[in-house]
Amino acid sequence: MTDDTLHERLETLGTKIHAAEARLREEAHLHHDSMHLTAKELRDRYNRLQARLNGDIADAEAHGQRISNLERSVRQWIDSFDTTHTASY
Repeated sequence: MTDDTLHERLETLGTKIHAAEARLREEAHLHHDSMHLTAKELRDRYNRLQARLNGDIADAEAHGQRISNLERSVRQWIDSFDTTHTASY
């Protein structure tokens, strides 16, 4: 067996190990219990977002702006984005 062949085999093994580790990190991240919200947590989050949206709209309307149902829906959709979540790679 030559050194080149051994080196190529080690490189191939290293690539497979790296791919397996990446897959395991991704699976652990996706299936970790702390990454999933309970129904109560989701309902609480929705209620907080809805209260903030209603406050923003009431403030805008107090300043003479008219908020249509479409704009209300768009604001609600934008507020639903979870900008605090980041991948843990």
